[in-house]
Amino acid sequence: MFSLHNPLTSVLALLAGGNVALAALNGHCPPLGPVLPAPTNPTAHGLVQSAVRNVTSVFQNLTANLDSTGISIAVKSIHEDSPLLELHHTPAMLNPNGTSHIDSQTVYRLGSISKIFAVLALLQQSQVKFDDIITEYVPELLELKVEAGEPSNDITTVQWNEVTIGALASHMSGIGTDLVNDLATLPIDWTQVGFPKLNDSSKTGCAGVFGLAPCNRTEFFRDFGKRHPVFAPFTNPVYSNVASSILSFAVEAITNMTYDGYVKQSIFTPLSMTNTTISNGPEKDSWGFIPVNETFWGSSLGYEDSAGGFYSNTVDLLSFGTGILKHTVLESAKTRKWMKPASSTSSSGILMGGPWEILRSSTVTRDKRLIEFYCKSGNLNTYNNMLCLIPDYDLVITVLSGGPQSSSDLVDSALTKVIQGLLPAIEDAGKAEAMLKFGGVYTDSATNSTITLSLDDAPGFSVSSWVVRDVDVIKNYGKFAALSSAPKDRVVRIRLYPTNLSSGCHAAWRAIFDIGSVEEIAQKEANAFWPDAACNTWASMDRLTYGFRSMDEFIFGLGGDGAAQNLDLRTFRVELKKEA
Repeated sequence: MFSLHNPLTSVLALLAGGNVALAALNGHCPPLGPVLPAPTNPTAHGLVQSAVRNVTSVFQNLTANLDSTGISIAVKSIHEDSPLLELHHTPAMLNPNGTSHIDSQTVYRLGSISKIFAVLALLQQSQVKFDDIITEYVPELLELKVEAGEPSNDITTVQWNEVTIGALASHMSGIGTDLVNDLATLPIDWTQVGFPKLNDSSKTGCAGVFGLAPCNRTEFFRDFGKRHPVFAPFTNPVYSNVASSILSFAVEAITNMTYDGYVKQSIFTPLSMTNTTISNGPEKDSWGFIPVNETFWGSSLGYEDSAGGFYSNTVDLLSFGTGILKHTVLESAKTRKWMKPASSTSSSGILMGGPWEILRSSTVTRDKRLIEFYCKSGNLNTYNNMLCLIPDYDLVITVLSGGPQSSSDLVDSALTKVIQGLLPAIEDAGKAEAMLKFGGVYTDSATNSTITLSLDDAPGFSVSSWVVRDVDVIKNYGKFAALSSAPKDRVVRIRLYPTNLSSGCHAAWRAIFDIGSVEEIAQKEANAFWPDAACNTWASMDRLTYGFRSMDEFIFGLGGDGAAQNLDLRTFRVELKKEA
């Protein structure tokens, strides 16, 4: 669908063989984000239905040998009531205390997906800023004591007056990863592998498993000062369970409520997350999937429950992801700011958010554009999970698993197969809906003006046959760039993309003028030491203006069904009607 013969195919193949990577198909450089409106009814499209069948077959192969491991996968559009994909595998070997049949109501332990809730709880506080120093809300951190006999200095002591709420949310605080997960706590003789014998002051004496009581807040403040920082704040991301616990302490100080009580009142209840719990499992063990020999089911992590102690199911997590993308529990401006990177990592495919693990890929859809996936993994003993939001398509994906064959690799593989199997079809569904609503020919006979919007495999709409008052705009583009020092005779290709600006029955889109042929763009990429060197859309938008109006601004007038009826070319002060 929407696949057209392209005479540049052989050129692109040659360039690909020469290790030249273009920003998107044919060298186009769309703005980061959605290039068309997300489909509002994807399950109605035949290609999506076919993709669901194919992913179901892949899932059956993936789970064929999982005889003691359960897994649940679901994908939901926020515009539809029911998931467009829902798959569950019940293993042959079951714990008699747990469920005998896995479905969307089956409860799993979430692990670190729990971390999202502390950050969201703080974002809901209007008086709290991510740049606030954490000791403003948790002053006890300043009283932490280093290990006996050690001096207090930058190597041994966290500089808490430099650690902000945002640093803790995005793993940029530089503090240690954990306190509970200490080998010395386990009832094992570690001297047999070379470790020295320790006295009790070098052990927490608590854990929440192996017959040990959960660590409480008092024990945290007694012992965490003995952990050295890894980096100074804002140096590098270092994953930290403790950071999430400290954020939960801040929630309690700010709201004057228990952490559990606030989260239930302000997040669970508005989103009808009736089977999500903190610290304690569901009312009945039979509601949950409990793998054979699983030791962490029913155990509390103490003060670290806020970091990894939640229980939930497919239904509730889909509701949670939908609530985030629909701004149900956090206003839209704060949500947009929240769903942005806070730091890079040593992987070009992963950025850090708060606490999002932002996966980036340009290999999923045919247009080869960069897409960001806002995910949070969760791993606790034999439970391995993933919540993933795709804002470009308004999709929520959940992967929940548990058992001896469960692993982060299994979850990553399942997520990859779902995204690769479904997203191209979702893209096609969006194109089909967008073509009906916005594609076609727009004209104004009074001024002899016309423009054509069409779709192909490249991102967004292709703009062609753009004539205003008998002037071919595309052929004369060089003349419009009178204030630019760039050559005036280069090829220009125009694509049109949505913005998130609308008012009443009007929606604003922006055109991108991709300057240069595919070969010229590829040559620039080849000559630069950094990837996508020719992709500078962020710096080129809104450049050409005439009478305060930007040449790249297109405003559609919409009917009651959301379909375009007219198009306002504001710079030219011409309104074109869409032809039937």
